[in-house]
Amino acid sequence: MRIGIARAPLTLLAFLVACGGQDVTITKTKASLVVSPGFIEADTVAVGTTQELLVSLFAVDGDVQVLNVEMTDFGGEAFAVSGEDNFRVPEGEEVLVPFTYAPTDAGLHAAEVVFRTDEEVGRHTVELRGEAAFADLFASPPLLDFGPVEVGAQSVRTLTVTNNGRIGVEAVSFATSDAAFAVDPPSAPLAPGDSVELTLTFTAATADIARAELTGDGGAAGSVGPVQLRANACAEGDPTLYDADGDGTSRCGTDCDDTRADVFPGATEVCDDIDQDCDGLVDESTGCYDDDGDGLSEVDGDCNDGDAAVFPGNTEDLTNGLDDDCDGTVDGGTSDGDADGYGPRGGDCDDSDPTVYPGAPELPDGLDNDCDGIIDEDTDLVDDDGDGQSESAGDCDDTDVRIYAGAPELEDWTDNDCDGVVDEGTNWFDDDGDGFTEAGGDCNDADAAVHPAAREVSGDGVDQDCNAATGA
Repeated sequence: MRIGIARAPLTLLAFLVACGGQDVTITKTKASLVVSPGFIEADTVAVGTTQELLVSLFAVDGDVQVLNVEMTDFGGEAFAVSGEDNFRVPEGEEVLVPFTYAPTDAGLHAAEVVFRTDEEVGRHTVELRGEAAFADLFASPPLLDFGPVEVGAQSVRTLTVTNNGRIGVEAVSFATSDAAFAVDPPSAPLAPGDSVELTLTFTAATADIARAELTGDGGAAGSVGPVQLRANACAEGDPTLYDADGDGTSRCGTDCDDTRADVFPGATEVCDDIDQDCDGLVDESTGCYDDDGDGLSEVDGDCNDGDAAVFPGNTEDLTNGLDDDCDGTVDGGTSDGDADGYGPRGGDCDDSDPTVYPGAPELPDGLDNDCDGIIDEDTDLVDDDGDGQSESAGDCDDTDVRIYAGAPELEDWTDNDCDGVVDEGTNWFDDDGDGFTEAGGDCNDADAAVHPAAREVSGDGVDQDCNAATGA
């Protein structure tokens, strides 16, 4: 009798005898290894992070010895075996072999793993795939100008941060380089496509210019900024913020109240207890102001507020041709033909016209109303500042020779050319609307994609961020 094994236990011999002495061949079942899965695709992860991958090994019909684990990485050594490469898989048990996906660059990665064993098959292959990317966090706008802020006051602006990438960020931590600029919230998660609105508050400790940067740290997923922050930055700030009332004069210049469009140097004084023309005097040249210092204004009954010797209750001088006491009669009624309070002896240069007398308000009528030898001065018809234009011809400030329609715009926080815009075309104006002026570091103020807070584009030969280097 022939059998297929060299030695048989007693139970096997009994079985053979029971078979009547016939020839029997016994084949031993071979051990095998089940490897799964055969293909693993990792999640899309952030560059610089690590993801663990597990391959299951299960032994059937006996133990299997794994002799080694070979890996061929096709994508920059992003995959690695983190366990042993020589081990036994006991029959009926599962052994999990760990791998790591730790990409150091963005893009697609691939690897092939081969488990070599002592079993008859002896070779099992697993394919690994993965993709790495950055979160692509983007802040808008790239600059926040808080405008003019009084000492002790606050100014609030908002900023939006968006995740334009395919990687979520568990938390982005936001911070500013100067505690005078506070950010809320200080941190936030950002899934792909999500945005968070930040509130920034500037508190002015001084009236000096303040500058800072806001940055966001998303760890390996990426960063935000820096976003430029500034306040009280007259020479480099947004003129619309520093000329809040749109009267053509910036608070950085000589506008004494940038909340009122009727208050600026050269404005017409109105009887309202406000210094319209910013000269430090209130209501001068109006009926409310005592121009001659005799203690009474026109509103109080002074009939000539340009002469301190004329006021109600004064003693009438019957020889000077003036209505000294403002009772409507000149020197007993003998020498005031037009009843304007002045006779020829008192200086009335036209005693037939009641709008003409010494100290009368000048009118745009071609007459010397105030008898000073000059016609229509201080009216819209006359070029008072000698720049060649009157108010009627377009001069928006006829007290300043630098200001008239078509004048060259100067860096002086003033609308020199009377077009309603302050300092346009100068180094103090943001011509391309990107939030930066030449004075504020913009190296190309004709291109909104070029400014100190722009993202540099590699290889295009353009210095986007104005750091004097291209593609850096």
